[in-house]
Amino acid sequence: MQYKKFLKGVEGLSKKIAEEDNILIVSHHDADGITACAIMLRLFKEIDRSADFKIIKQLDSSNILEIDCCKYSTIIFTDMGSGQIELIKKSINNFYIIDHHTPVGEHERQLNPHFFGYDGGSDVSGAGMAYFVARALGCREIADLAIVGAVGDMQDSEGRFESLNRKILDDGVKEKILKVRHDLRLFGRQSRTLPQMLAYASEPVLPGLTGNPGECAQFIQNLGISLNGEENKKWRRYIDLKKEEREKLRDALFIHLLNLNTPEFLINKLFGEVYTLLKGEKGTELRDAKEFATVMNACGRQEQSEIGVKVCTGENDENWKNAKRLLKMHRQNLREGLDFLRTTSLDEKNNFYYFDAGDLIKESIVGVVAGMAYGARIIPPDKPVLALADDKDDAAMKKVSARANWGLIRKGIHLGNAMRSACEKVEGEGGGHDIAAGARIPKEKENEFLNLVNEIFEEQLK
Repeated sequence: MQYKKFLKGVEGLSKKIAEEDNILIVSHHDADGITACAIMLRLFKEIDRSADFKIIKQLDSSNILEIDCCKYSTIIFTDMGSGQIELIKKSINNFYIIDHHTPVGEHERQLNPHFFGYDGGSDVSGAGMAYFVARALGCREIADLAIVGAVGDMQDSEGRFESLNRKILDDGVKEKILKVRHDLRLFGRQSRTLPQMLAYASEPVLPGLTGNPGECAQFIQNLGISLNGEENKKWRRYIDLKKEEREKLRDALFIHLLNLNTPEFLINKLFGEVYTLLKGEKGTELRDAKEFATVMNACGRQEQSEIGVKVCTGENDENWKNAKRLLKMHRQNLREGLDFLRTTSLDEKNNFYYFDAGDLIKESIVGVVAGMAYGARIIPPDKPVLALADDKDDAAMKKVSARANWGLIRKGIHLGNAMRSACEKVEGEGGGHDIAAGARIPKEKENEFLNLVNEIFEEQLK
């Protein structure tokens, strides 16, 4: 019954959208937003509608004025808008919102899973919502993009997809564009050499191996697994291993963590579902949902989201080369950010950790760095973390990115609600999901904001 109501809501909005033309899609600059935008572009191409796109970091009172409403008849927001609906209503006449973030109000042209009893933090992503709209209008073979968006939003962090994401996954498997199997979930299964895959592991951290490629190589060789191919002598990747070799490596990593008394919930993160994108070339980031999502995030964080969108819509050759270049830059920025945290003392309130990176970490990646530091245990997992950075577009403002983990969520923490509530009292703008959220606040109100968040977390944990 719940799913039927949801599909009815999707159908109602989809019919209205199908009547529109001269459209601008406005979407978020992360993997979920980029793939959501690409899905809508694919749809409008199939139904012969004119559509452009604009990717932005966040939707607020300053950049909504940059949306050229005179040039376009219709503005469609994907992966954003539900938290800023009052702002949109004041600024734009003909709009649609296809979002999964916690809504602050209802509207006949807003589609959001929360109105149908689904959780936008875990059941479906922004790309997933765009997928259901596109599917309702006959667009097919786009489930792979929706799964990339969901992976980018970490909706598979419990080891598998459920609910609406599961239905999308099932569609992709039936269409033979997705393959799912239970396997080792370390990042880089397609594109990284075996030592690199272990050395860069962060979810979970592999003590004695993470950060130590030499030890990783020795660990693998001790299992009787060759690091190089027999014929071409190239470094082998996880995908190059035979079935028995994969099993041997998985068992050895399990025992390695067990012998180090690693908590069970962290060991469990090693294994779960992995999603292969069958359209992508084997051995590239285009073949694995997690790696593809990372490339999309790199494009967004390096402020060249349009390259990511074009890769998603099939304009691959030159755009893929550029995306790989952006990925390299993104990884370098992340390494520098982690180095900053390793040499910087964390500040602390009763209910969260925080740090102010100023202009030393780009505002577009400070939240990603905070999340990685969580995984690498640079930041302890017992409290949420707030990462602050200077707003490069406005010297009077601060960008805030908040991150938590599922253990904290189970205790009652909801970062999106905390950001929104605190921002209302300091003339800022914020919101997001339970596990990841953000805000933009006046620099002069920073201390007041932090104290408010501390009080809100105190209430949430009661």
